[in-house]
Amino acid sequence: MINKTVFMFVFTMLLVGCQSRRTVVSFTSPDMELPETLLSIGNQEWKAVRDTANTIRFELEDVPSGYALLRFGRTGKMIFVERGQDLTVRFTRHVQPGVSRYSFEGGCARENQYMEEQTRPNMRVMNDLSEDDEVIRLLDDTVRQRVEALRALALSPDFTRLESERQRYNVLRSFSVYKKWGNALYPYLKEQLKENPDLLVTEDYQAFLLDGLYAIGGEGQTTPYGYAKGQLEYIVQNIQDTAVADFALNSVLSRYMERRGVESIDGLMDMFRQKVHSPRVRQAVEELYVKWNRVAKGQSIPEFTFLDIDDKEVALSEFKGKYVYIDCWATWCGPCKQQLPALKQLEHKYKGKDIVFVSISSDSDSNKWKNMVKEQKLGGVQLIKTVPTYSEFSDLFMINAIPRFIILDKEGKVFDANVTRPSDPATVELLDGLLL
Repeated sequence: MINKTVFMFVFTMLLVGCQSRRTVVSFTSPDMELPETLLSIGNQEWKAVRDTANTIRFELEDVPSGYALLRFGRTGKMIFVERGQDLTVRFTRHVQPGVSRYSFEGGCARENQYMEEQTRPNMRVMNDLSEDDEVIRLLDDTVRQRVEALRALALSPDFTRLESERQRYNVLRSFSVYKKWGNALYPYLKEQLKENPDLLVTEDYQAFLLDGLYAIGGEGQTTPYGYAKGQLEYIVQNIQDTAVADFALNSVLSRYMERRGVESIDGLMDMFRQKVHSPRVRQAVEELYVKWNRVAKGQSIPEFTFLDIDDKEVALSEFKGKYVYIDCWATWCGPCKQQLPALKQLEHKYKGKDIVFVSISSDSDSNKWKNMVKEQKLGGVQLIKTVPTYSEFSDLFMINAIPRFIILDKEGKVFDANVTRPSDPATVELLDGLLL
């Protein structure tokens, strides 16, 4: 009878363990109509829209405990989801300064609140350390202190395990902001450069992984191609997890094309195609390759027309016969304005040469733009966007951030779709080679 009772108990527990465990993640806001929202956990993704109570509900079956990503509009928010524990995430757009826009209720609210309160450590003290062993000791001590403080809170075991790792990458990522990974630290860096797919959704792990790859892959390299090649070779030879490898491949190729387009990229694409696993990542990189190929050196571009300060239409084709150095900027852009003195120096240095300097503003307030052009006595050819011409120009050259600089050759074709800034000595070296 006892054996039968024990058997029934064990059998019941097994049935319970095999049953589906539902997890409900609710997302709501008291002062903003929520847009369509995506929830990602690992390689799974769910999409939902708000109900009449302005709440979005994700009812999940058998999801593991771990980090997840909520994406709404242009905003992404990392959260922790515990299997079988319901969680409500509340987003408040208008809050007092210093108050978080996010609050949490439910079974893992404390864990999410912990993440909300964490910041990156200040590693400025690293600048005063000269010995590499001192740097390593301080890094390890900082990680240890953070993990000990986390464990003392007696939070979820799954969360504590994952968050301990995330805190390690948080510290290592912060280090690279203040003190770069020198050659003597590479053995330590390689030990830390582990494959951790459970943390791939976190910004800390992503940033550290890419910083580490850039340091190790770029050892002894001096060109964007050399850096990218070194990183890809390291990924091919050392990273086995397909999710981590695909993320790294995508990041390295995307960053290279943003800097150098498709220049000398065939060998890099061969390595990518042999290693990539995800069809989605393969498609994304191949599509980016096609887009950058449209503005490769020697490619013709459509006719683009803008307005000058007198509201007269000016087409880029009018400058054929000269090189055209294009500055894509705006009056509200701080980094753009920082380049203006150097741009004026270039205009003075190459005055009378076969080059014209064209500045194309993306300002929506043309009067503000005109006032600044006059007050700052900006030289060259000052133009402002027109609709739809500017959006088409921006789309063709994939201008996602400004300032951005472009050179057209004397035939009006692309010479360099992403040239160095006026303040970069490499710009003078390039222009000297073209004009002197």
